[in-house]
Amino acid sequence: MPAEKLSATRIIVMVILALLALQFELGMAVNVSNQPTLAPFGFSLGGLSEALNQIGIVAVAHASLGVWLVLFSIVSIILALRSGVRSVQVFGSLALLATTLAATTGVLFTLSGFQNDGFSEGMATNFLLSFTFNFLELYYLKPAPKT
Repeated sequence: MPAEKLSATRIIVMVILALLALQFELGMAVNVSNQPTLAPFGFSLGGLSEALNQIGIVAVAHASLGVWLVLFSIVSIILALRSGVRSVQVFGSLALLATTLAATTGVLFTLSGFQNDGFSEGMATNFLLSFTFNFLELYYLKPAPKT
């Protein structure tokens, strides 16, 4: 595939990496905040919103950015699959999977009333995997050497 067509994929992966760095900082701010102890509750957008609002705007921003990261990852995998470069496709797929799992465990952690440390650890592990896979995807998107 021509280098010009890979540049859009490179740009979206670089944006994702920058947003993941911001996501890390927001997550750490939420982690050190005084989280309320809530009783576990069933899934509802209103319940999630209310629980996040009890922590503050940083938690809401962290969750919102998580949604945006999943959406950007979907765009990234579409571009990766169109690239025809197998390593880009593999790492793009793994990055989408890890990002989706990080978001899912984040929702589950919130639904647990911020009490299930296993979900918190799952969020952190999948964040790290997402960053790693996106970085490897960017590596394999590097332009061919000029001859």
